[in-house]
Amino acid sequence: MKDYIDYILKKEKKPVEIEKIYKRIEEVKEKIDSDYSLSDSDILEIDRILSDGIDKYEYYKTPNGKYTLLSKTSFRKGSFRGNRIGGGTVYSSTTYIKKDGVRENREEKFTIEKESCGNAVDGDIVLIDTGGNGNKPSVVKVIKRNIGNIVGEVTKIGNKTYVKPIDKKKNLLTIYLEDEIEDGSLVSVSLSELSEEDLGKLKEPSENQYLGKISQVFTMEDRPHHDALVEAFKSGMPQGFSEASVRQAQSMPKSVCEKDKSYRYDFTKWNIFTIDGEDTKDKDDAISLEVLPNGNYLLGVHIADVAYYVKSGTPIDMDAFRKGTSYYFGGCVEPQLPFELSNGICSLNEGVERLTKSILIEFDKDGNVVSRSLVPSVIKSKKSLTYEKVNELLRGNNVDGYMPFKETLQKMDDLIHILRKKRILGGAIIFNRPEVRFKHDEIGRPTEVYLRYENTAEMMIEEFMLAANSNVSEILTENNIPCVYRIHDVPKVDKISDFLKLLKTINMPFEFNAEDIIKDKEILQLLAIHINKNQLLAPMLNANLVKCMSHASYNTINIGHYGTGFNTYCHFTSPIRRIADLAISRIIDECYFEKNPNLKDKNIKKWIDLSNDYAIQATNMERVAEDVEKNVLYMDAAQYLGNYIGQEFEGTVVTLSDKGICVQLEDLLEGKIRSRYLDGSYVYNPDTFTLVSLNGKGNYYIGDILRLKLIDTSVDTKTVDFEVLEKIKENTIKDRHKSNQYVKSKAQDNRNRRPYN
Repeated sequence: MKDYIDYILKKEKKPVEIEKIYKRIEEVKEKIDSDYSLSDSDILEIDRILSDGIDKYEYYKTPNGKYTLLSKTSFRKGSFRGNRIGGGTVYSSTTYIKKDGVRENREEKFTIEKESCGNAVDGDIVLIDTGGNGNKPSVVKVIKRNIGNIVGEVTKIGNKTYVKPIDKKKNLLTIYLEDEIEDGSLVSVSLSELSEEDLGKLKEPSENQYLGKISQVFTMEDRPHHDALVEAFKSGMPQGFSEASVRQAQSMPKSVCEKDKSYRYDFTKWNIFTIDGEDTKDKDDAISLEVLPNGNYLLGVHIADVAYYVKSGTPIDMDAFRKGTSYYFGGCVEPQLPFELSNGICSLNEGVERLTKSILIEFDKDGNVVSRSLVPSVIKSKKSLTYEKVNELLRGNNVDGYMPFKETLQKMDDLIHILRKKRILGGAIIFNRPEVRFKHDEIGRPTEVYLRYENTAEMMIEEFMLAANSNVSEILTENNIPCVYRIHDVPKVDKISDFLKLLKTINMPFEFNAEDIIKDKEILQLLAIHINKNQLLAPMLNANLVKCMSHASYNTINIGHYGTGFNTYCHFTSPIRRIADLAISRIIDECYFEKNPNLKDKNIKKWIDLSNDYAIQATNMERVAEDVEKNVLYMDAAQYLGNYIGQEFEGTVVTLSDKGICVQLEDLLEGKIRSRYLDGSYVYNPDTFTLVSLNGKGNYYIGDILRLKLIDTSVDTKTVDFEVLEKIKENTIKDRHKSNQYVKSKAQDNRNRRPYN
C-alpha cells in the first residue's frame, strides 16, 4: 500500500486531503481489479502508513491537514555535524520518486550558520528548512538527541559544579554535576534529563540542560595514551559501555556450546585460517580455498556470527549502535563491542570453535562466479597468520609454523590476481597509496614513523573480502531482501577538471577531458598510471585524485559502488567492528535463513524501515571515526617531529595558497611554511597554482624541492612549521608567465591604492 501512496503523492502537484488519497488509490487499483473497493482495513492501513511516514519524516502534513512527500517541501531530515565555531552542516539522504516510479536516493548537504542552529549539537538528527526565497537553511527541530557519554572538564562556578565538554561541537550542552570532585578533573559522564522540579529552579531552562553522573575519571598516571584519547574525544568519539552492557558482556559464554551448533554446517575440519596484523586481537574474518577437480576455485570466507550473541535491543546492541564503529587511533582502540566479545567468543582465534556465517563462492579460471552459497556454520581456525610472515613466505622464504599452509597460500595468490584483473577490467579503481603510521611507546608517545604498503597478503584479504561483500549483496538483492548497501557515486566533473588543470600546470598534461574520464573507467585507470610516472609527486597526486572521488556511504537504495566496480555491494565481513555489517548479519538471519514464510515476510517489512536507521548511523559515525584518526595522526606528527626542531629536512611543495606553502617530507609527513616565514611578499595565482613573488625573490611552484629547517611544532594545534633555507630544484612550467605577471601587477596596484595610516 505504501508504494501506491508514494506514487499518488508524487503525481499530485500540491498537498492533498486524505479523502483524495483514498479515492486515487481506489482508482489505481480498479485498473487492475474492476471490482475493487477500499475496505475498512485498507483505510486503517493507509492511515497507519501516513502516520508512520510523518513520524519518520517521509511525509509532511500541512497545517490544514493535507499530505505530501517531505521531499516536495523545503524541509529535510538529516544528521547535524557541528563545527567548533558554532555552525555546522546537515547531511540528508532523501529518496525521490522519478517519473518512471523508480526510487532514487540523493545525498544532500546544507551549511547551517551559527545563528540558525537552534539547540542542535553535533550528531543530532534534525529537521531543517532548506530555505529558499533568500532565506538560509535553518534547524527547525531536534528529532533525536545524540549525546551518550560526554567527556569534559569539571568546572566550579559559585556553589554549582558543571562539566564543560572538551568536544567544542557540544559546547551548547549545560551539564550539572552532583558528584563531589576536584575542579579541573577530566571525567566521562552519563547524562539524564533534569526533573521538572530541577528545571523549575533554573532561571532559563532549555532542551540543552542535563544532569551528569560520573562514569570514569581520567588521569595521566593510570591512563596510557592520554593525549590521543583526549584528542579523540575532542573529535566526537563516543566513549565506554553502559553498566548494563558490562554486566551483559560478563555473562557471555567463553566457548561454543553444543546447542549453538545444531543447525550449522560443520567446517571445523576444513583448512581455515586468519590473516591479520601482528597486534590484531579482534579477528572477525577467516578464509579457506580448495581447487576443485574441474580446476575451479572454491573460496570460503567465514565471518564471526556476532548477531547470534548480540541480540537487537540489548544493552550491548544499543552501545554498538551508538558507537557505529570501532575507533583506531594513536596505538589505541575504542571498540564497538566489549572485550569479552571482540577478543573473546566472537573472535576467530586459533584452535577454538567459533560460530560463523560462511559465504562459499566457486570461481572459474577467469574469475567468473559459477555458484555460491551463504550458510550458518561453525569453524575452528587452524592458524592465526600475520601479513608480515605470509608476505615473507610468498617471497620464497621459509617461515616457521607456516609451511603447512604454503600450497594453499600460493593458490590464493593465483586467485587474487585473477580477481583483481577481472575487477580492473570491470571498472575498479586501484590506488596504490602507502599510509603513514606511527609506533608508540607504553604511554602513547610516537617513537617511529613508517609507511604501510599493500603487499600480497594485504591484497589477498582485500580481494577476498570484496568478493564476499559483493556476493552477499547480490544474494540479498536477488531475493528482494532489504540491504544496507555500501554505495559510491561517480566523481564530480568540476573536481576532475580541477585535477586535470593541476596536471597541466606541473608539466604532466593528460589528453582526455573530465567527462571522458568519468564515463570510461579505462581512461581513469590510464590517468592513475600516468600520475604514477612522476615518482616524486605520485603520493601527492594520488592523494589529490582520491579527493576528487565521491565519499562512500551507506544507503538502502542501491546506486552501485564506483570505486570497486561492483553494481551492488555491502559490508558484511567486519561485524565486530562495524554496525552496518552487524545489521547485514541480522538481515541474513531474519530474512534469508528464516524458513517460516509468514515470519520471513514480517521481518522483511520490518527491515525495510529499520535498515535506513542503520545506514544513517553507520555513515554518520564513520565520518566521526575518520575525523578521530586524522586528527590524532596530525597530533602524532607534531609530537614526533617536535624531537627534531632546528634540524634540516628536504621537502616537496604539494599545495600553495595565500597563507603559505604545504610541504611533504620523504616519509609523507607534512608541514607548512607560513607566509610570514617567507622571504618577501607573495600572492597566490590559482590559475597556475603558483605563489607569485611581488619583490623579485622567486616564485614557488607545486613540485619544487626545498631544503627546510624545522622551527616549531604544536601538539595542541597539530601544526608543524618550517622555514625555507634554499630551493634545491624548481619545477618550472611553460606558458604561465603571462598569467603570473598579471596577478603580480594587479596585487601591486592594489597595494599602491591603499591609504596610508
